[in-house]
Amino acid sequence: MQQSGVKVQGLRSTVKAMRQIGVPDQALKDASKSSAEIVAIEARTLAPTRTGALRNSIRVASLMTGAVVRAGGARVPYGNPIHWGWAISAKTGKAKNIRPQPFFVRALGYKREEVLKNYFDKLEQATEQAINKQKMEVR
Repeated sequence: MQQSGVKVQGLRSTVKAMRQIGVPDQALKDASKSSAEIVAIEARTLAPTRTGALRNSIRVASLMTGAVVRAGGARVPYGNPIHWGWAISAKTGKAKNIRPQPFFVRALGYKREEVLKNYFDKLEQATEQAINKQKMEVR
């Protein structure tokens, strides 16, 4: 499957350093999730709708070192073909003629700067809180 997204160089070492100064794991996950939600909200407005099932299946999964915005699933198996298109079926060899409608790529393109600003602002807030907490403990 094709993927699109934002990669931050040095993020793993940054996360490791942040954990060492006491930034809680939940703060790291929250930074990722809130940034991914920006893309998810925009993707919901851009997703093609007949029944709304594809739009309603858009969701965010977060990790300490990132987040993923997904659509589709068992009840909506057409998420990838709608987004990336589908020319010919690998099973039957017949033409599917589904044109790509890259709503995730467009959503990320429209919101990239906002996503990055939000993410780094959240990491900075979490770092400041951890440092302030350490200062309080030292006193």
